[in-house]
Amino acid sequence: MRLIKTTFDKVRYSDFFRIFNFKDEFAKGRSFILLNTFIASIANVFISGVFYTGFLTINGIDIVRVGIIAFIPYIAWGFSLFSPVILSKIIKRRFILIFNSIFYYSMVVIGTTVMPIFVHDATQKTIWFGVFLLLGNISNALFGSAASSWHIHFLPKGDDRNIYFSYSNLVSAIVSTFVAITASLLADSLAGSPRQAEIITMSRYLAAAMLVFSTLLLYLIPKEYAYTGIGNKVSVIDIIRIPLRSRKFLLTALIVMIWSCFANINASTWTYYVLNTVQVSYTFIYIGSVVNAVCSAFLLRYWRKAISFYSWSTMLLFTVLVTALTEFPIGFATSQTKWVYVVVSIIQGFNSVGTSLVFANLFYVNLPKGNVDIYIIFWNFTANISVLIGSAFGTWFLSIVEPYAPWYFLGLPFYGSQFLVIIKGVLLLGLCLYIRYVAPMIQPDPVETP
Repeated sequence: MRLIKTTFDKVRYSDFFRIFNFKDEFAKGRSFILLNTFIASIANVFISGVFYTGFLTINGIDIVRVGIIAFIPYIAWGFSLFSPVILSKIIKRRFILIFNSIFYYSMVVIGTTVMPIFVHDATQKTIWFGVFLLLGNISNALFGSAASSWHIHFLPKGDDRNIYFSYSNLVSAIVSTFVAITASLLADSLAGSPRQAEIITMSRYLAAAMLVFSTLLLYLIPKEYAYTGIGNKVSVIDIIRIPLRSRKFLLTALIVMIWSCFANINASTWTYYVLNTVQVSYTFIYIGSVVNAVCSAFLLRYWRKAISFYSWSTMLLFTVLVTALTEFPIGFATSQTKWVYVVVSIIQGFNSVGTSLVFANLFYVNLPKGNVDIYIIFWNFTANISVLIGSAFGTWFLSIVEPYAPWYFLGLPFYGSQFLVIIKGVLLLGLCLYIRYVAPMIQPDPVETP
């Protein structure tokens, strides 16, 4: 009995229940955000990653068209420059956020799932995919950032913020991996059968319903606080001009811009290559995610301690360096060397725990005081435009190289996707040099104590 009580007390007074509970409005808000993360982690398995690639594949979309479809949503982020102008006039944002989320999922999930029933030509499908994705993402670019300005009130400060993000990442990793592996086993068991396409398609409708439900939890229950900058005149130029005044914030944002560009040159097409050319099963594609989930469960606290001990910039450099170095060997993953993909994915799964934690916290490290909407829009806009540039380059490269593939080296076939990961590795090494150079200039100011 005493052992049970001791165990109960340890859980009750743990970091998790100190950050996530229902004792006050802030902890309550964090708890509902975590619940949203839980539900979204399940739903996103079926509308992104390998299942999204599988959905495009069964609809006759080739690797170049996959790349084109992937960067179309980032074009919509050009409209985000108008977001602070609109949001500065909206005192209460609850219902505009509910509308935005429902409209977004209606376009990018339901619309894209229904459309192939009526459209059969691959080129026409690509166009309609682009239309639905563009409409949904324009809405999200205009209104989606309002969620961050609302939920930033619930985020703790200092080391507690690392704890908050570590548990959020933990829940996301474990839940999404468990669901993905279960669904992948089902998909693999139906390989070659028309039932596989039916399961992938039906799962997208289920995901849409779950995401709408999580939207209601996220925006109907947590308390909505007053926003900074309401009533102030905000111009489009302010979104660029004001963040440029903060040197630390700008130099930190540059890290994310460069990372977003380089890391995404093959983000949309690599899974297509692994699934269709290397012919790795749905289940084994998630090997890195499994390692990530296990490491999140058992090693996340050590990553937090490492960040506290060595500093966030040192750990940022470490995780980016490991990412860069693993790109070179995984370029040798072919249908004859599937083990290379598995081994490197295990290393990447371990490293991704630290990478997710460091980058999740990066926006808040040198966030200036003032109108949060402006800094959020600047951060998201520049990051998404960087993704657009990286994705566009990757798609262009494949469109030039892929028609002449494969080439042979050491007896192995090489395609455009393999050359892209080598290029990606070199570029990320360049990012490491930038982080090394700029780190002393962007150390966060000491946390003010009352």
